[in-house]
Amino acid sequence: MKRKILMSLMLFSALAMFGSTIYAATFLNYGYPSSTIPIRTYNYASAWQGPMDASLANWNNAGAKVQFVKTNNSPNTITAGNFNNTAYGVNYASVSGNQVVNFRIELNASTITADASNLSNFIQSVFVHELGHSVWLGDNPTTNSPSIMSYTRNRNSMTKPQTFDINNVRSRY
Repeated sequence: MKRKILMSLMLFSALAMFGSTIYAATFLNYGYPSSTIPIRTYNYASAWQGPMDASLANWNNAGAKVQFVKTNNSPNTITAGNFNNTAYGVNYASVSGNQVVNFRIELNASTITADASNLSNFIQSVFVHELGHSVWLGDNPTTNSPSIMSYTRNRNSMTKPQTFDINNVRSRY
């Protein structure tokens, strides 16, 4: 009997310690209502177009159950330009209840180009991060696992949603 109780406590402790880290994301209290997320078609110089398109593919091919699709009539827009703030990117979402009605992502070319040692990777890291906000993910999750949502990630090398991010998005869709 004591052995069963001890084994149960050990199993519970292991699950609490290791099982909970998968879903310890910092979630926003809103997200896009559908797992297919339309984005208005954009067109930039190749130094930006390629990494931006790769960012959509990074989410679409991640196994997170979401698909970002470019279309001409989407209310969701992406703009790369020089903005008067210190952020690399911002996702401005219009929300009704717990659903994103539409969003506008701004990628700040002035801050990205100033800090990037690998421009393509840096653009992807910032854009993939901002897209994460559209699918419920908040900034700086409490985890030791790699996360595209972490402010301390290396933007010159981390370009894709990580297993931690993917599992948390899958839990919402």
